[in-house]
Amino acid sequence: MKPLEQQSNDRPRFGPRAAAAGLLLGLAVLLVAVGCSPLRLLQPKQRLLTKVVMQSEGLTTPQQERLLTLVQQKPNRTIPIPKLAVYQFGHSFYDSTRIERKIANIKQKYAGRLASAQGDSARSGKLLARRDRRLARKRTALEKGNSLMRLGEPPVIYDPSLSQRTVEQLTTYLRSQGYFRATATFTDSARSKPTIIARTMRGLGLRKPLPYAPLRDSAGGRLHRLVTVTYQVREGKGFRLSQLTRSIPDTGVARVVNGAQAATLLHVGAAYNEDLIGQERQRLETLLKNAGYYDFRAQYITLEADTSFEKNQVRLRLLIASPPGGHRAYRLRRVTVLTDVNQARALRLASGDTTRPGLTNRRARGLAPADTTSLTGRAPGSGRISTANMPAGVTPAAVADSLSARRLRRAGRRAIPRDTVRLDSLIFSSRGPLPISPTILARQISVRPGQLYSQTRTQRTQRQLSNLDMFRFNTVSYRKVGLSSPAEAGTADSSQTLRPGTTAPRRTANYLDAIVTTSPSPRFSETTEFGGTYVAGLVGPFANLRLKWRNPFGGAEVLELSGRAGVEGQLTQLGDSGNTTAATYTVQYGVTAALVLPQFLTPFHLGNFLRNDQPRTRLALSTTYTNTNYYIRSNTEFTFDYLWQASGYQQYIFTPIDLGLVRTRNISEFYQRRLTDLRVNQGSPLYRSFLPIYEPSFSFTSLYNSNDLNQTRNAHFLRIFAELGGLTRGVYRNEQWFKDTGLSVYNFAKLTVDYRRYYKLSPLTYLAWRLNGGVAHALTQSLDPSPLPGQPATYGYILPYDKYLFAGGSNSVRAWSPRRLGTGSYATRLPNGNRDYYTEQPGEVLLEGSLEYRFPIYSFLKGALFTDFGNVWALQPDTNRPGAEFLFDRFYKQFAVGSGFGLRMDFTFLILRFDIATKVYDPTETAAPWRLQNALRHVDNQTVVNVGLGYPF
Repeated sequence: MKPLEQQSNDRPRFGPRAAAAGLLLGLAVLLVAVGCSPLRLLQPKQRLLTKVVMQSEGLTTPQQERLLTLVQQKPNRTIPIPKLAVYQFGHSFYDSTRIERKIANIKQKYAGRLASAQGDSARSGKLLARRDRRLARKRTALEKGNSLMRLGEPPVIYDPSLSQRTVEQLTTYLRSQGYFRATATFTDSARSKPTIIARTMRGLGLRKPLPYAPLRDSAGGRLHRLVTVTYQVREGKGFRLSQLTRSIPDTGVARVVNGAQAATLLHVGAAYNEDLIGQERQRLETLLKNAGYYDFRAQYITLEADTSFEKNQVRLRLLIASPPGGHRAYRLRRVTVLTDVNQARALRLASGDTTRPGLTNRRARGLAPADTTSLTGRAPGSGRISTANMPAGVTPAAVADSLSARRLRRAGRRAIPRDTVRLDSLIFSSRGPLPISPTILARQISVRPGQLYSQTRTQRTQRQLSNLDMFRFNTVSYRKVGLSSPAEAGTADSSQTLRPGTTAPRRTANYLDAIVTTSPSPRFSETTEFGGTYVAGLVGPFANLRLKWRNPFGGAEVLELSGRAGVEGQLTQLGDSGNTTAATYTVQYGVTAALVLPQFLTPFHLGNFLRNDQPRTRLALSTTYTNTNYYIRSNTEFTFDYLWQASGYQQYIFTPIDLGLVRTRNISEFYQRRLTDLRVNQGSPLYRSFLPIYEPSFSFTSLYNSNDLNQTRNAHFLRIFAELGGLTRGVYRNEQWFKDTGLSVYNFAKLTVDYRRYYKLSPLTYLAWRLNGGVAHALTQSLDPSPLPGQPATYGYILPYDKYLFAGGSNSVRAWSPRRLGTGSYATRLPNGNRDYYTEQPGEVLLEGSLEYRFPIYSFLKGALFTDFGNVWALQPDTNRPGAEFLFDRFYKQFAVGSGFGLRMDFTFLILRFDIATKVYDPTETAAPWRLQNALRHVDNQTVVNVGLGYPF
């Protein structure tokens, strides 16, 4: 039997059937083009916008692209599909009269059914819901067209008024960027020449005449129906900042602003930019809010620009206005943590919160406000309630605003705390015993009595409480209190009842009471996931079950128990010759137990150094069982991790303990022979993955991700992983007790770097690319524990098999099956000489990359065009594997390349992905590496279908 590649080369590229099909396709395209001119969708005197051009004198390409986003009218999109052509094709099937008739029939049909179901509310409800769904679909088709029309785009009718509005917006934007003398104009003109199809139709005499006279301008000249709009921008010379001055009457505010002048975003000599000015206003607002100015707003900040002094220069003046009475800096008097949301609501209602809806609701119902005595001597009916009749246990601070006396007494009884704990100057209260250790909660709360009010500390408190995974939600609210002297802070009640005829004490200090409220999450939760894979032509279903137990030991811990079971397709050889293969299933299941603690488990309280970075400790024990036609393998692993979040985008993981144990049993005789053949004849290290191995290691991971879950931002992703293993093996590997286990242990080092970049081209289109690389190698030579029969044991650089690097698969180079790409330009062969696509190809060096364009197709259906490249190599020369070694003078010639098209079903909570990729360049086929010509042929392993969940990167 000839090799697969030779057989495919002997076949003719194009036969008579292919030629006939191509001819028929060309005729069909020509006939469609004859009757589908986009101008036939236009009404008389309408013109079609086909192109927009932006011209400028000295703007950079990014600046011109920013100007293009301001254009009010843009032509119909042609990439990835011609939207106007699709719309026009769908329009040929559109019949509004027929749709209106169907709407009337649906109404009539369900009217009869509803009449017969009268008295049966359940049946009537179902009928109404079904009728409304059908009517909604038909009305959508009536208003927006059929599905093809909605997939495409209606023609963009040129409107000169929108071009004029664009000119105004371009001028406004340029002036905001410091080009105060910028001008913009526009011209509209016809295309320079007709399209190829139009010229062909005119030459064949197939172009149909338009049913109306051509458009003419005022001079009698013909106006072309296809319009190109050109915007000419003359930006002029940009203005720069020549002077920065400040005018801040409030000395306290001035002191804070001047003290942080080094962090300003505005500098003398920099270009005038209103975007930076807006960011500077935001910076100053945050700065002052962090300095205690609770009431400060950005509206107090004004920046005045004066261009009258120097040519192309701007003098910028910062003014911070003061309200009546001046700006006040507030300190925290008391911080109370309420662990029950119902109690928190009752206290808010009784705290003088005038924004609660009680009073408004009474007036809306036509009821008079409660007859109360005013706190400040105001007449009854003012909406204030005296504390004279408050029930016992409610402090004078719990003052209600809009409750009747009866409702207030009931709220007061609910608000009586049954358990109150003071710790670290915080007050913890609960209607029962505190469910979570107050010591743990205190570590998550950054606000303390005596501190100046800080917006940053407030937000950090909310973020850290949310990350505990103990609460549905949490809030931090503040209430102003006035004291007659600072000495009363923390001792005096925040509001005291005044007798008629008395006056309020003079306020000489400004304080806030902070109330942290939380709503506990369910203690137990369960998550079930179902999914599937598509490998070797087989659909492999799997199921995941995860149980979460919150706060099992009272310290805000999370105990997770999870299990996974599933099957996956795999190509299996049925004989030693390799002539016959079959798709079979591999069974895999595993269980994991993990305990996450909300602090570092370290001696001497070392975790306090990162208390504001959400430190956590995770202990996990997992075991996985795999059953194939060739072997049965079990993998058990224990990890001890430290995790902390330096920012919203940056996370670190340090794993000081990672212990793995791999055992394989019941290896079939055929597969044992295959492993020996790969080892002897091709130098493959695959046999090592079936030896009993003990893998101790420690690792460090840095993860930066500025994207969201559905990858909808301009963002960066960077993951760096470093691992060292087996460094302590010299202590025990020669001990008899360890030799009795039959385990092998190796030392090694591994480093991988994964960088991704996401560009948002439009609200629904994205360009993403990725570079991924790594290296893994043994640190010292080790004795091979499994020498070949009749040969002495040898020393070599032995790497545990699961520490090797692999390429290929749905998240790698998608034109190759998972872990089947490589090594270098060397290709393993089956006993019959054919290319081996069934054996994994491990490597010690990995380099790969991807470029992907993502675009919408229709509704939740998205598409992608992608190209992947990459390979894996060995670090050591191997005579059995020529071309597998990584060398700097040739590695770039050994990149495998694959391209394809993908469909993604975006259900918001889940993205189901189908990618079809074909091989473009295969470096292992040294005689004919370019493989794209095989894309339309029946060649094994030329095209790979990938099914997965989520985006590939």
